Amino acid sequence: MDQPSPLRIAMICDPIGANHAGVLVSATRFAEQLRDRGHHVVFIGARSKQNPDHDYHHDMRVYRFRSIPIPKSGGWSLAFPTVREVKQILTDERINVVHIILPMSGAIVAVKAARDLGVKIVAHSHSQPENLFMDMPKVIQPTLGNLWNKYLAWVYSKAESIIYPSKMAHSLLSHLTDPGKHSVVISNGINAAEFRTVDVGDFYERYAIPRDTINLVFVGRLFPEKSIDTLIKAVPYITKRHPKVHVMIVGGGHLRRKLEVLAEDLGVAHQVTFLGLVSEEDKLFAYNASDIFVLPSFAELEGMVVLEAMACGKPIIISDSKMSASRYFVEDNGFLFETANPEHLADRALRLILDAELRKEMGEASREKSKQYDIHRSVDSLENVYREVTQNK
Repeated sequence: MDQPSPLRIAMICDPIGANHAGVLVSATRFAEQLRDRGHHVVFIGARSKQNPDHDYHHDMRVYRFRSIPIPKSGGWSLAFPTVREVKQILTDERINVVHIILPMSGAIVAVKAARDLGVKIVAHSHSQPENLFMDMPKVIQPTLGNLWNKYLAWVYSKAESIIYPSKMAHSLLSHLTDPGKHSVVISNGINAAEFRTVDVGDFYERYAIPRDTINLVFVGRLFPEKSIDTLIKAVPYITKRHPKVHVMIVGGGHLRRKLEVLAEDLGVAHQVTFLGLVSEEDKLFAYNASDIFVLPSFAELEGMVVLEAMACGKPIIISDSKMSASRYFVEDNGFLFETANPEHLADRALRLILDAELRKEMGEASREKSKQYDIHRSVDSLENVYREVTQNK
């Protein structure tokens, strides 16, 4: 039986390579898996101080264009290629699928170029208003959210298929599309070969993490929707019953100094370490150096970091926010807590801190549950979507 021809895919992701945000990590992991299966993948993104010209990201070609930096974004920029420039790339690279990773300015141009050339479009649902506008005055947040959803509806209307990273994302955003629009839920997935139990070497010494404490870890952007202040505010409640606890905060963002000041004001700065942006290796070490993973977010369309922590065998504590799909990862492997309630978070954490056997049992349950989200199955599904849209005349 003849093997299907390799696909030629252009992923549209303005800030590709900018930082370790989940959507960028997801795009890179999917692209690498597709490349390793013999497909050809290129990115179209934005120029920046760090990436001033066309270059390569994980050995895949990136076409970069004039851009405008986005304030408080952690280094993201909006790309502004012309339709002619994108059409030239799609033609030269013989692209047969345009995959909109992020619906930013580059996506508008890519949609126009792809439609003109008859190239099929797949759109990924990676954003919600809560990820974008929580820094804005509350009085205008509903208006901005409505405008953003109208824009998403326009992007989705131009695509042959929509990909949602979770069932919750589908239920939350599918109303923006026509009822007959083809869509599929595909988890961002986790690679058990990359996220696993490992020896952390000199990690404790390099980051001055104590070895004789119960360590909680948060991984993600230091942005408002992550509600990291809730975790820091929980520390005084925890230490009343168990003083030997330490919190590791892994990630970068414009709220870092504000969170550092909060820890100082609460008198727990010596128990909270901000690791900043770290390598993928050190992120793996951080999971393994922790005893409990905590995600206090208001909004998550899936929560890749939860899967990473689970694959490393960690019990999880997740905010029970209706806007967070991460809460659905919690079964017999952790606890939910009331959103933005540090005292309740502390109570959940103490149940694990004071019970080593429970931590072990829930950690093993996490590892087992993570196997349901194998990235190779996700890439199988993504390939199927590409095949379906390219074969549909």
